[in-house]
Amino acid sequence: LTIGSIIVRLILVILFSGIIGIERASKKHEAGLRTYVLVCVGAAVAMITNQFIFEAFNTGDVGRIASQVISGIGFLGAGSILITSRNQIKGLTTAACLWACACMGLAIGIGFYSLTIIGFILIIIVLVFLSPLEKYFLRFGNTYSIHIELLARTDLKELINLSRKMNMKILSIERNA
Repeated sequence: LTIGSIIVRLILVILFSGIIGIERASKKHEAGLRTYVLVCVGAAVAMITNQFIFEAFNTGDVGRIASQVISGIGFLGAGSILITSRNQIKGLTTAACLWACACMGLAIGIGFYSLTIIGFILIIIVLVFLSPLEKYFLRFGNTYSIHIELLARTDLKELINLSRKMNMKILSIERNA
């Protein structure tokens, strides 16, 4: 570990996580530029610290701090997942992306540049190109999620009868009190 290698690692962390953060912020997601940069810098600093401990004191487990980063990022990710009043899950991609960004930070922190570059490219491909592709395929599906609020419980029977007359199949019904 040298000052030069630390600077290179942290510059890469800011560059790669910053690009991911800008992409997420441009789409108005919960976590944006600063969140992604902080997660990735934190993971890289933890990994560099772990490498320093191992090299300076010739002791310790090189993966110990990394495993704690992976566990800890779960709490941050879980905090970004919300279930709306309509039982829709929001923030799952944000949580997964924060986790992937932390892993990228760990790889940069230990100096595994080739894996970092490949991982970064794949993260960007998933975020930028798979979303429109996913929307394209969902347009051709024949299953729809509809939220209907009824004034009285007796209206449910009418709704079910109407859906049967129209050859529609109800897959699930949930009651929210």
